[in-house]
Amino acid sequence: MTNSSSSQNEQPRRKRPPPRPVTVTRVETVAPRLTRVTFGGERLADFGPPKPGAHIKLLFVPEGVRWNPEDPDDPDDPTPRPPSRTYTPRRYDRDACELDVEFVHHGGGLASDWAVRAQPGDPMFIGGPGGGYDIPADAKKIVLVADETSMPAAGMILESLPPGCTAEVLCEVRDGDDERRLSEAVAATPRWLHRAAGNDRAGTLLQHAVRDIAGANTDSYWWVACESAAMRRIRDYLRDEAGIAADSVHTRGYWKLGEENYPDHDYGKD
Repeated sequence: MTNSSSSQNEQPRRKRPPPRPVTVTRVETVAPRLTRVTFGGERLADFGPPKPGAHIKLLFVPEGVRWNPEDPDDPDDPTPRPPSRTYTPRRYDRDACELDVEFVHHGGGLASDWAVRAQPGDPMFIGGPGGGYDIPADAKKIVLVADETSMPAAGMILESLPPGCTAEVLCEVRDGDDERRLSEAVAATPRWLHRAAGNDRAGTLLQHAVRDIAGANTDSYWWVACESAAMRRIRDYLRDEAGIAADSVHTRGYWKLGEENYPDHDYGKD
């Protein structure tokens, strides 16, 4: 027998829109190990705006392969879904139908290698946006803890802070070549931490710096986004030792040492 009340309460699963076809319009070298690619296309008209720190999927269709994203489950189309990588949509311009994505070059990889070769006119498919950080409306101060991979999201958060909210920023990078402005619109003076100086493992310098400032920021909101294991160590310290309220700490694992294609839903809640 069918339970009529439960059937009535069940909501149909929301179908995700198919990935949007776009093309490269501009390529800019922002720093020696950072490339900013601007995508354009009329299908970006309803893309956003995305939340600060949202994620998108870039789908890399192999050269010479035809793929129909409008019906990816078509049983008559044997073409497999292209490989994808997760990125942050750094800047979205609805009027111009443009989207900026920043690529960090920290060794060979599907997306990094593609960005090195990218030229205007190159095709791409973009899925999303999804997720993102809901900045508390009552925030008076926020501490942003980031590495190279999450700096675009940190810049988005800076540009979306509520009136009267200040930010303290910690950024861990390889060396001085990776230092840059997090936002063209909002002034920020990050504390730059250079791994190369001491050959430190990813996240170690962030952990030390967090311990230095946690005592003065027990009433602040915290946004922490970096290597997965380092993020967990920082989260555990803030909540278990520094006494920061759990609902004041937002964490994201942007990548994991030893894994090439890390999922986009690691919020450190295990």
